This record gives sequence, C-alpha cells and structure tokens, in this order.
Amino acid sequence: MNESFDVNRANWNERADLHAASPDYQVEQFVSQPEHLSEVVRFDLPRLGDIAGLRALHLQCHIGTDTLSLARLGARVCGLDFSPASLAQARRLAERCDAAIDYVEASVYDAASVLPTESFDLVYTGIGALNWLPRIDGWARNVAALLKPGGRLFLREGHPLLFALDEDCQDQLVIGFPYFEHTEPTI
Repeated sequence: MNESFDVNRANWNERADLHAASPDYQVEQFVSQPEHLSEVVRFDLPRLGDIAGLRALHLQCHIGTDTLSLARLGARVCGLDFSPASLAQARRLAERCDAAIDYVEASVYDAASVLPTESFDLVYTGIGALNWLPRIDGWARNVAALLKPGGRLFLREGHPLLFALDEDCQDQLVIGFPYFEHTEPTI
C-alpha cells in the first residue's frame, strides 16, 4: 500500500503477542470465565442493546477480545484486521474459548471488497480505532457498503484532543501531535 501503512501494520504485528500476554487484555479471564466480557464492551452494553442473533462485523478487531465479547452477547461475529499477528492471537483466543468467530485479514479500506456487501446488521468499532486511520472517508464508504439496509454502525471513540496530547509531559497539558486530519501520518 504505502510506507506509513506498512509501518503501522508492523507496529500492530509487534504489539499482538505483547497485548495477548498483558493483564490489561484479560485473555486468561476470557478462557477461564465463559461469561467474561471486555471492559470496552461492558461499557458499551447499555448503548449496544440486545444484539443476540445479529450478524455483526468488528472492524479493527486486533486480538479479538471485544469480538469475543460480542459473540458472547449472542451476535454472529466476523472480525476484520490488517495485522496477521493480531488475527493469529484472535483465532487462538476464539479456539481456546470454543467460539465460532470468522476472522478476515484485510485493511478497513478493502473491507467491502473481501466481505459480502449489505450483509451485516451491526458494524462495531471500539474506542481507539479511528485515530489510526489516515482518511475517514474510505472507512465510512466501506461501513456503508457492508451494512444491511436498516443496519447500524456502533462507534465509540475518544475525543481527538486526547490523541494530540504529549503523554511524556507530566506537569502540564502539551499538544504534541496534530489535532486535525493531515495528509502525512505521524510516525
């Protein structure tokens, strides 16, 4: 695709094993507690409503903890991510939890060309997904193409200002990264 895309994918490939081993992602709780849901999906649950029986697509699913949580709520789920290492961890988790989840390796910009269009009741994107995208318009076109008529997008994202703050500055708030969309990625 391009150098920044490749750098971003390498970043997520590198993080996959670290995240799967991190207590923050609670992988072992998913395995040992069949009712366990991710903190992200638990937070979203009041707004998600009943998703049992829905065909759901989780974009940018990473290692699949939120994807598995959606499946545990009764949705028939497909997870999509561009990181093969992340998807390997997601598939491993689903297998360990005996969950029937389809995982597809592709960029969100190619989602409608690798998945059947108008086939999902719900497209889900959890927090911290959109800030990694250089352009939102291509992402939105793919979401629209994948949703069934009457389907819905569930999107929760942090305010862009949070992603512009320099975390290394402890004594004050410092804008260290671009706030507005720009043509070149911040690497």
